[in-house]
Amino acid sequence: MQLSDKYGPTDDFGRFFDEYRPRLIAFARGYVRDRLVAEDLATDSFLYFWENRSRIDTGGNPAAYVLKTLRHKCLNHLRAQAVRLRAHGEMEELQQRVLRESIRSLEMCDPERLFEGEVERIVRDCLDEMPELTRSVFTEQRLRGRSYREVAAQYGISERRVETELGKALGKLRLALRDYLPAALAAAVLERLTRQF
Repeated sequence: MQLSDKYGPTDDFGRFFDEYRPRLIAFARGYVRDRLVAEDLATDSFLYFWENRSRIDTGGNPAAYVLKTLRHKCLNHLRAQAVRLRAHGEMEELQQRVLRESIRSLEMCDPERLFEGEVERIVRDCLDEMPELTRSVFTEQRLRGRSYREVAAQYGISERRVETELGKALGKLRLALRDYLPAALAAAVLERLTRQF
């Protein structure tokens, strides 16, 4: 079918659309494997052609031009899908590592030792090994419940520095407790220690 030279009359375009749309949907569906996505991509390709018809040189073959546009849209769709799958795969890999670590931690966990004060000893030893400022900031903010502003004023440092020192302390504690407890249980132990001070 030939559209008029300027691709102008709507009825010519309607016939063109009706004639080639099923073939283009089938083409797209063969690659994207989803009927609705294929229909959207084919329709978008026709719309692109129609909206830009005044500046497009199809070489006398508008169907080939629309197919070329559809091919490009399918490639973009598949590339975007590949990026999403790769990101999803990386997230799955991270979740699997966390799961393996949780399993390992639980397998190593000895409930009798936990209730005999082992974890509290580890926390106290870890606190003793921290630099003075880091230990003091942690003790004042987390164990005594003082605000960042109060701790900053007490030690003559900025609130940002309080946050940094607190992050260092928490990182060291997480590392020290990694073989004994999952993170949730470690938080419960720290909460229990908070009540002791």
